[in-house]
Amino acid sequence: MCQVQAKVPKDSSVVVGCQKGLRSLAAAEQLSRAGYQKLAWINGGFDTARPGDLPTTNDKDIRFAGIGGLSEALGWTEVQQEYKQGQFAGGIENIFKLVALVLVADLALFGWEYVQYLFKGTQ
Repeated sequence: MCQVQAKVPKDSSVVVGCQKGLRSLAAAEQLSRAGYQKLAWINGGFDTARPGDLPTTNDKDIRFAGIGGLSEALGWTEVQQEYKQGQFAGGIENIFKLVALVLVADLALFGWEYVQYLFKGTQ
């Protein structure tokens, strides 16, 4: 909150958004309690917007703004699926990502078991 108050004057018009709308509603409530009066939040989040609903840099789809984490890496969000036009599992690159994820998890499990084996051998 201190960072927002340092950069955004309280008489500014502020629009708060997130992917689904719940975090932005909570943030708008906090801003209201802090004295901001010209507030708006995107009901339903970026997921409910359509391309062109809100101005963006380079006309990028606003729905990509809140995507992150594993769902972004695997391309499993609704907007990513829409752009992939319903390809199975989001397309071949996502199948490769999933296979790589399984291999990394398997390697981590193998490493953990090996470390346990080494510790049992030294006791």
